[in-house]
Amino acid sequence: MYREPLSRPRTLTRGQLLRIGAGAALALGAGGSLAACGSNQGGNGGSKAASYSNKNLNFFFYRVEIASLRRSYEDHGYKFETTNANGDASTQFNQWNSTILKKPAFLISNPIDTENLIPLTKTAQQAGIPIGIIDTPLTGGEVDFTIAFDNKMGGKMAGQKTVELLKEKYGSPQGKALCLYGALSASVWRERKEGFEEAFKEYPNIQVISRPTETLQEKARAVAGATLSEFPDLDAIHAPTDSLTLSVLPAMRGAGRYAPVGDDKHIILTSIDGNPSALEWIRDGILDADVSQDPVAYCQICVDMLDKYSVKGKDVPLGEYKNNKYVWEKAPVVKAESGPRMVIPPYFIDSENADDPRQWANVVTEWGLKET
Repeated sequence: MYREPLSRPRTLTRGQLLRIGAGAALALGAGGSLAACGSNQGGNGGSKAASYSNKNLNFFFYRVEIASLRRSYEDHGYKFETTNANGDASTQFNQWNSTILKKPAFLISNPIDTENLIPLTKTAQQAGIPIGIIDTPLTGGEVDFTIAFDNKMGGKMAGQKTVELLKEKYGSPQGKALCLYGALSASVWRERKEGFEEAFKEYPNIQVISRPTETLQEKARAVAGATLSEFPDLDAIHAPTDSLTLSVLPAMRGAGRYAPVGDDKHIILTSIDGNPSALEWIRDGILDADVSQDPVAYCQICVDMLDKYSVKGKDVPLGEYKNNKYVWEKAPVVKAESGPRMVIPPYFIDSENADDPRQWANVVTEWGLKET
């Protein structure tokens, strides 16, 4: 539910903006004014236990979210409690329901289903429990803060990079590109597929072969292998997440196409996420470019916003967020279907910036997290 302020937006001084925390600021630029929206229900009687509802532990990306949230909760003085739905939307619904009954200070979640949790956001609001959503926005409901990624733009950027590299290879836009897409029941995978395919609409001489993986590593490997057998001259492969790219590499080896940039057998390879392994593939010349989405920032900023505003009964302001501890540095907080939403801008990780210590993969490597 969106509620416009009853009075005109506050104008904050530079000093007030700087106090928004950890080198961050929410500003609208020249005007410097802030608008607000959200449930504004506050926390639950000073409870210092806070919860996280995870979708699953299958991918390293999700394990990073748990590690980052644990650190952020504890840094803000909250006891970290978590549930894992193991990829089942009904289980996650029931876990949300049970968590709300415990009345935590707030609940953060990465939803499996973008719609089935919507009724529970109102239940949480009525119970005075702020809700934060990371990674996968809900399509409605009443949420205090959402932080996510422009998935369609991420997919489109990967497609545009593929077009660019095909032009370099052939002197004109032509060739064959495989799009391995995830389970279309989730908006994140739909949008990445749509964005990737959209990048090729003006290039009829590039054949895009789109095939499903259901976001399963075993299936991604099998589909990539079968496609390489069917099209031994395949020029490019795109996977919507590094966890699937990891499964594509053995298929490339099996086809004799695992080769670095500059080799005649090289396959143009693009992905999305920015895992530590992806940075190594970039350094080795196997992965041409990765579109970063930053799970560390998701978690740190979501906890900051709920603690600073929602737990205190304040609305999260709209405007421009600035924080140079992140590679992307700036992101808008906008009014979305379910409340205030920050959309982190996608950007390429390539050989030029892979070693930037602000890359989330480099941060979690310093933490000691390892992909398995």
